[in-house]
Amino acid sequence: MLLALSGELDAGTVLVVVGAVAAALAGSPEPKAIVLDLSRVNFLGAAGVRVLSAVTDNAADRNVRLRIVTGGNPLVSRALRLTGADRVLDVYPDLGAASSAGDGREFLRLTARMWNS
Repeated sequence: MLLALSGELDAGTVLVVVGAVAAALAGSPEPKAIVLDLSRVNFLGAAGVRVLSAVTDNAADRNVRLRIVTGGNPLVSRALRLTGADRVLDVYPDLGAASSAGDGREFLRLTARMWNS
C-alpha cells in the first residue's frame, strides 16, 4: 500500500500520518507492507521523525513492514540522516527500490549499516 505525503511533517501534522497508517493497518486484507512516499514533503521536523519511528513500530507489531521513500528529496534525506533515523528505519531513494525490497535483504542492509556506523 502506498501513502504519499506532501507539505510539512511536523508537530502540527503528525496526527494525519498516524491516522493514515492506522487506517491502512485496519484495512482488509491487512497489507504486507506500507510505503510512505515523502518525496513531496517540504519540511520534516523532529516530531515528524519521531512519528515515522512510532508508526514503523506500530506496523511491525502487526508484522507489516513500513518503508520510507525519500524520492531524492534533500530536505527529508538530511533530516533522517542528522537524526540517525536513516540507520534504523527502512529508507529508500525511490519507489522502485522500496517496492522490490525483500525482507531478507532489508535485514542484512540495516544490520550492515548499524555495524558500520
